[in-house]
Amino acid sequence: MRLLLVISSAGLLALAHASAQEAASDLKKFQGAWRLVRAEADGKKTPDEEVKKIRLTIQGNRFVLRRDDKVLSEGTFSLDDATNPKAIDETLTAGPRKGKTFLAIYEIDDVHHKICFAAAGKHRPKDLSAPAGSGRLLQLWKRADK
Repeated sequence: MRLLLVISSAGLLALAHASAQEAASDLKKFQGAWRLVRAEADGKKTPDEEVKKIRLTIQGNRFVLRRDDKVLSEGTFSLDDATNPKAIDETLTAGPRKGKTFLAIYEIDDVHHKICFAAAGKHRPKDLSAPAGSGRLLQLWKRADK
């Protein structure tokens, strides 16, 4: 029985370690400069001419969102890759929504990331979509240097 508990504990520790490594890997993937490729809010597509102006810079767990050279928002984020889909929480640290936290889900690879936000104070989305009436924001980003 004792051996079974030790083996079980070792398995749980290995899973926790793998999860921590994946979260660190995802955090590493988020680093750098991004450009918005597509966005949809509450079932309405953001016009391409507006999308082209939006840039995101991520350093550590901090982000700055800009339109042209004007800062739209700044904040911090935390990742939880143990959920399915993967979760991200963003908290604004400046501006009129300072202190608000937005719950979201994400997918990321080496070139793109997709993120779906709930409205402030709403439950985390369960899928990467922003249908009319949902209050959600869906964004597709691409590395700025790719």
